[in-house]
Amino acid sequence: MAGNDEQFLGETVVITGSSRGIGRATAIEFGSRGADVVVNYRSNEAAAAEVVEEIEAVHPEATATAVQADLSRTDGVDALFDAVDEEFGRIDVFVHNAAVTAFKPLADVSREEIDLTFDLSVHGFVLSVQRAVELMDEGGRIVSISGIDATYAMPGHGLLGAAKAALEELTKYVAAEHGEDGIRANSINVGVSRTDSSEYYATTSEDAQEFMDMLVDQTPLGEITPPESIATAVTMLCSEDSHDVSGQVLHVDSGLTARL
Repeated sequence: MAGNDEQFLGETVVITGSSRGIGRATAIEFGSRGADVVVNYRSNEAAAAEVVEEIEAVHPEATATAVQADLSRTDGVDALFDAVDEEFGRIDVFVHNAAVTAFKPLADVSREEIDLTFDLSVHGFVLSVQRAVELMDEGGRIVSISGIDATYAMPGHGLLGAAKAALEELTKYVAAEHGEDGIRANSINVGVSRTDSSEYYATTSEDAQEFMDMLVDQTPLGEITPPESIATAVTMLCSEDSHDVSGQVLHVDSGLTARL
């Protein structure tokens, strides 16, 4: 049995929104286990290039390539998967991590902000899965990254929470509809993690900062969950050790939901 450094050797892994935060940590984790990783980014080319360099430095046989694509647009989805098809001809793992929103009360959001949030987390997910499944000839694994706002109301998180709740349900349907194709699909519900997005959210209002502080205080393990721990959970769900796990939502939150 191969060690962790060969766990995904020769497999092609596509991770959306992987130039920073949870996506970045997940890309590097797969790379450290030998995978060929496609690093997707929307605008930060320099950050994506750094992730590519880190992946190729952590494992002698891992390769990485950065692909610019805005997955809130249909042509962006096609651009990403056309590039993957051309270079690798297959996908073994697809991780849907990219998300965007406006941290505002629902009374203040615009039609454009609603559309953008759902275009990426919902429309982009469904269209990406359609393309990914076409490249999973011998089965595959799909993981979507959700969040605590899908379960608990957070100030200013109405749009994103609704989109993430839809994402979790859609992931279950993917598991049900594609299980016979040898495809497993699961979602990870993240509690509080230190990312650019969470730090930005905490600065949007006094209520947001107080709520974040409360969540940290309520976390049984006494600390927020680092992106690296979430990345490890993603690889666990994509390993053979989780062969019979599909259609599930795994909470990776340092025990937070046990107290809420």
